[in-house]
Amino acid sequence: MSAARAGDGATSIVIDGIGGQGVRVIGNTMALLLDHMGYEVTLLYDYDSSVRGGMSVAFLKYGRQPIDNPVVEVADVTLRLGDRGPGHLESRYVVSDIDLVKPGEDAEEIPFLELGVREFGRDLFGNMIALGRLLRLAGVEFNDEDLAPALPRRYQAENMAAVRYGYALTDEQIRHIVPEQAAAEFAEDYAEAIAAGHPPKEAIELAGTPRDDAAWAG
Repeated sequence: MSAARAGDGATSIVIDGIGGQGVRVIGNTMALLLDHMGYEVTLLYDYDSSVRGGMSVAFLKYGRQPIDNPVVEVADVTLRLGDRGPGHLESRYVVSDIDLVKPGEDAEEIPFLELGVREFGRDLFGNMIALGRLLRLAGVEFNDEDLAPALPRRYQAENMAAVRYGYALTDEQIRHIVPEQAAAEFAEDYAEAIAAGHPPKEAIELAGTPRDDAAWAG
């Protein structure tokens, strides 16, 4: 599906997450890409710096005409990586990580963390997969020359590949990527292994195999 435009002709995007999940990276990258493509863009952030793991939300609007009001009242697409954002905000469509869809929403779930680890070896690339899917849902068509200057310089080739991977996902592929419960358990186990001090490659192996307390002890 492709996002419907709001009444003022601009498209409204919300990225809802928790501090440290890469909300700013996704928001900045998308804004830079759209600006490079000639769109008018506004980008606002709302975050709680007083609490570790507090909310981090990006509000992005873009269109071909100047944007007079950057405030997002109804999002055309919301990317939900966490659930700390404003509860009153409406969204026409939601793409979320596992177990974050609310009752009654027109939405899809994708295990971004698990895909980042499985396809590219690190959880951080899940953010770029999410960005790719977000761009696809928003109907943004771009080329590598537009994308490259917008990406973080570190791991640029991998980030570009991850964006392309997310952009190319079909509805059928999404339905068959990973069973919901397996994806949720993988994400939880991977995060726990990292917290226990295991390097990413070991954490991937631990999260993908049956639990062995002796191995997890490090």
